[in-house]
Amino acid sequence: MKIENMRLKEMLRINFRGLTFIAQDKIRGILLMLFIGIINAVYTFWNVWLLAVLADALQAHASAQTLIRDLALMAGGGLLVGAVNFTSYYILFYIGSNVWEQADLALNSKMMDMDYEYMESEKVQNQRRDLDEITRSYGGGGINFLFWRVEVVARTTTEVLIAVFYLAQMIYKSATLPGTHSREMGFMTALFMLMLAAALIFSYRQNIRWQEDRFSLENKMIPVNRSFTWYVENYLEKTEASKNIRLFKQQSVLMERIQNIFESITDKVGRITEIEEKIQLFLGALRAVLLGLVYFLLGAIALQGGMTAGNVVLYAGAIGILIEYFSEWVFVLTELATNSKYLKAFFDFLDIPNQKYEGTLHTEKRDDDRFEVEFRHVSFHYPGSKQDVLKDFSIRFRIGERLAVVGENGCGKTTLIKLLCRLYDPTEGEILLNGIDIHKYDYQEYMNLFGVVFQDFKLLSMPLGQNIAASESYSPERVYDALARMGMSDYTKKLEKGLDTVLYKDFDSSGIEVSGGEAQKLAMARALYRDAPFLILDEPTAALDPIAEYEVYSKFDELVGTKTAVYISHRLSSCRFCNDILVIADGRAVQRGSHEELLADEKGLYYRLWMAQAQYYVHGK
Repeated sequence: MKIENMRLKEMLRINFRGLTFIAQDKIRGILLMLFIGIINAVYTFWNVWLLAVLADALQAHASAQTLIRDLALMAGGGLLVGAVNFTSYYILFYIGSNVWEQADLALNSKMMDMDYEYMESEKVQNQRRDLDEITRSYGGGGINFLFWRVEVVARTTTEVLIAVFYLAQMIYKSATLPGTHSREMGFMTALFMLMLAAALIFSYRQNIRWQEDRFSLENKMIPVNRSFTWYVENYLEKTEASKNIRLFKQQSVLMERIQNIFESITDKVGRITEIEEKIQLFLGALRAVLLGLVYFLLGAIALQGGMTAGNVVLYAGAIGILIEYFSEWVFVLTELATNSKYLKAFFDFLDIPNQKYEGTLHTEKRDDDRFEVEFRHVSFHYPGSKQDVLKDFSIRFRIGERLAVVGENGCGKTTLIKLLCRLYDPTEGEILLNGIDIHKYDYQEYMNLFGVVFQDFKLLSMPLGQNIAASESYSPERVYDALARMGMSDYTKKLEKGLDTVLYKDFDSSGIEVSGGEAQKLAMARALYRDAPFLILDEPTAALDPIAEYEVYSKFDELVGTKTAVYISHRLSSCRFCNDILVIADGRAVQRGSHEELLADEKGLYYRLWMAQAQYYVHGK
């Protein structure tokens, strides 16, 4: 994942947007985070302040009652804050336990709503995978990281501000010391302040440098983690792959590859740990040196009579807190600066613009399903490619008839369907529905005109009825009717749970495994259930045995009814039932007619394709 450096203004904007995104569902969580942070910061100084009061009381030989009161305040405050923290954190973890799920849901919703061309984009797919890997590294980077750092930012910012207030008090007292040594004390205080400022600035810069190094390593781990996830999901956890692993003895090559990935991860994790250890050692040494100087300075001022014992305790504690928590404050701010780059990647994905124009015209409601589609001088190339898949392509579908589209692999058959269904828009030319450019129609209404079975269809690990209806709510009668029309009545009768039978075992051990042929019939039943005016079948019988394929063809007219059917296949023998056959070559419509008409043209492409396949039909007899 390539992410460039960001300016402060952009960091603030992206973090504010992140908080706004979280607040849509977790505003109480953010407010609770702020409350906990401020309470904890105040409690830190509460103890220091009470110790100072106690020291002054002891120095003044205060009564036992006064001392007991001060100790009771200290203990009571601790118990109160502890109880508040326990309750608040309990509520907080309940509220914030699914912050990443909120972000993940937004990403998945974006995936489903974005233009289809992005779904086929390797760049976009890798963006989505990278965002998943971010959650596995850097403490759940992105939205989740931002949410859980709100408390730390609130606490450390409050602690630093209170510490600076007490530091200003100390400077004022040292500058107004009575006696002959006031000038020397003022000089020592000024020198200490310069050293403190230099140390804090150096700490700030060093933290930023180390955090940049850490981010660079974390960023390099993303593709490595993605590779590991890919091997686990596609090989180690796939039953289909396990057969190949054993038959082709791939164990050694897979283990070597996974071992290399592990070594790369281990190396980067080790270097990240080394950076974290450097930070801790550096901060510890800095804290020790500065605290030593603080006690020396405060002791010298106290000897001049400018401070009480309580003042020494209070200011030493305040400066100690400043030194410790300024470093933590800087550390968390640099973490947030680093995390801003992950937030930007998150919002960049959500901001991918849909280019597809969505019109407003309603599609015509017809009881006879009579719709006419025309491709008029259509050319198309896929994003990122300059080579046209379709070139000056012009055809008109004959209403209510069956059109078979044939041609060699890569000629543009499936692309034709993608354009017809508006998964892509033409690069040039236009597609018309009943004489009107399809861009002008309401997108969802237009999509409802098509029942499609692509060759790479997908059934879900959900109940059978929901798969067929593509919905959680459905008409059982219509589902059974669609299955019956595909010759699957006997199949469903054997299922104990009927339409509630879950397909596959991904989420339910009682689910059933579906063969390729069965899955193809179910996909066709799903298209029939939709009851759309256009039925589009892309290699619909590729996984069926010859008998099942013949059954589908023999009752194709019954299945289609009055609908316009577009049928794509590389098997020319399966196209004979269509009264209209379109032949595509090199992105152009080169022939059209019935099987007999096309076969009569011995110089045509259809004749050559038919004769090339006919030898297999003869041999198969």
